Amino acid sequence: MNNIDIFNSFAAAFEAAVEDDNWSRLGKYLADDATYINIGSPDPKSIGKEAVINFLKEDVTNTDKLFDARNLHALTQPKEKGNWLSRKWRTIYTLEGVPDLVVQGEARYRFEDNLIKEIEEEVTSDSMQSLGGWMEKYGERLHA
Repeated sequence: MNNIDIFNSFAAAFEAAVEDDNWSRLGKYLADDATYINIGSPDPKSIGKEAVINFLKEDVTNTDKLFDARNLHALTQPKEKGNWLSRKWRTIYTLEGVPDLVVQGEARYRFEDNLIKEIEEEVTSDSMQSLGGWMEKYGERLHA
């Protein structure tokens, strides 16, 4: 399996986990000492396979699942440079009665021995501003 195949399988497993809450399926794609960091966010860096999986699960639970719907769209195909792969994305969050929240960013993955060793997420600065404004206006309407 090449890095793009591993990434595509990981992305499909992630989307399945969002739907059925079975996050353990992600483990086979991550190195034991994998790391996750959301660049420019106050989120702490997650270190270790279980910590990364737990962070992803908590992030989806505390964000995505508070909306009526979440639609993730790839803006670019995965691009490889050395042992790194990157892809730009857009997520549209829908909540009845308020404008959609649109967040864009880039995800970068570093591979080692056919496993994901490092994940970096970076939301665009425009999206961070939009997110802050949206939360200020409509955040109290999110599902608890």
